[in-house]
Amino acid sequence: MRVFVINGSPKGSKSNTLRLTDAFLSGLGDAEGRTVTLRDTDLKPCLGCFACWNKTPGQCCIKDDMSAMIENLLWADVTVWSFPLYYFSVPGPVKNFMDRQLPMSLPFMDSGKDSGGHPSRYDMSGKRTVVISTCGFYTAVGNYNGVTAMFDHLCGKGKYTTIFCGQGELFRVPELRQQTEAYLADVKQAGREFASGGISRETEQKLKRLLFPRETFEAMADASWGVEKESGQKQDETLTFTRQMAALYNKASFDGRERVLEMYYTDVQKRYQLVLGKDGCHVLSDEFREYTTRIETPYSLWKAIATGEETGQDALMKGKYRVKGDFNLMIFWDRYFGSDATESQTAKTEKPTNMALLLLPWIVFWITTASFGSVSAAAISIAVSALAPLLFRKNRMLIYDRRLRNRMLSGAFAGRTRQFDPACVLSGLRPSVDGERLHEAAVDGPLFPE
Repeated sequence: MRVFVINGSPKGSKSNTLRLTDAFLSGLGDAEGRTVTLRDTDLKPCLGCFACWNKTPGQCCIKDDMSAMIENLLWADVTVWSFPLYYFSVPGPVKNFMDRQLPMSLPFMDSGKDSGGHPSRYDMSGKRTVVISTCGFYTAVGNYNGVTAMFDHLCGKGKYTTIFCGQGELFRVPELRQQTEAYLADVKQAGREFASGGISRETEQKLKRLLFPRETFEAMADASWGVEKESGQKQDETLTFTRQMAALYNKASFDGRERVLEMYYTDVQKRYQLVLGKDGCHVLSDEFREYTTRIETPYSLWKAIATGEETGQDALMKGKYRVKGDFNLMIFWDRYFGSDATESQTAKTEKPTNMALLLLPWIVFWITTASFGSVSAAAISIAVSALAPLLFRKNRMLIYDRRLRNRMLSGAFAGRTRQFDPACVLSGLRPSVDGERLHEAAVDGPLFPE
């Protein structure tokens, strides 16, 4: 299979749409490919002189890169158009490239087309076309009418494949890769199916889903501009970041109790509060309330955690930031700031985590060490640890629970014989750490959804 990719994004290799295109190509498998980025080519505007029809049939009078582009179109079995939505249509370079394809048509009228048209100069039968595009609206529905009308004329109605994705700007945000990577996996699957004949209806439906609910996405989009909504004036970067964080709040997590999360950025001396309520989350930059949970962290660190450069767990263990107040908000962070409301509703039907079950392997180890020795105790503890997950089948296990369980299991495998301080086992810290630090270190990360 020979594939010609037309990257029509003015952003070139930094195109958000290109991430989807690359995933699709990965799914195609073993294919011979050529890629052209339109912004890097020498393609002048069409003169409308029709010399390619009557003076030099099939040959444009403009001497630039277009002749090579036509050769690529004729060479390819599959042509993939990749571009963002610009003002409910295609970007300028894409439209220019379409205009310059006039030499590929004959000048005669094609009576076989409902609204009129011109027959192709070349035999294009058997060739396939894929159109991949992202847009900045919450959905693609209703925003691509201009694009589809254009490709209906170019390829024929129903004779090309489309992958149109709303919320395209999210693909450049590292903090949201959990959602975007899942979508890209579906795009890759679409590529596999396309190579085998066609994209299944099931995969098509997956590709039409929203990455985030409309309200969440539009709140994030509005916050991302870094300007005040009322005045249009630029706002502090830390406020923009905090408002984007607030936009991820999941209203379905509300349990009847309003919570106030206070963020204090120690390196820039900025303080904000996120009020988590029934109808959403709003940010206070003054007239503060009594907080439920307070996070004291350098702004630079919290951004690093958000982008995945640092893990919340490691940063907390090393004392890079502190948490005060109610710990439940931290432990159930993904429930409050997750993207899936269904997951939150499901969590409400499950029993809360049970720390006694997590301690069971260590209790067994301590008891059996005195009676059977460390080797036998380790073996028994391993067996108990292996069976422990069965006890969690009706409990919601958090990341903290899973890592703590793995920590205990690894300790049993090591067959350690020294005396353990239970508080140190729970925190993963050395025995000399003070009690307040132990309490803070009990929170598992990362603290921003990944």
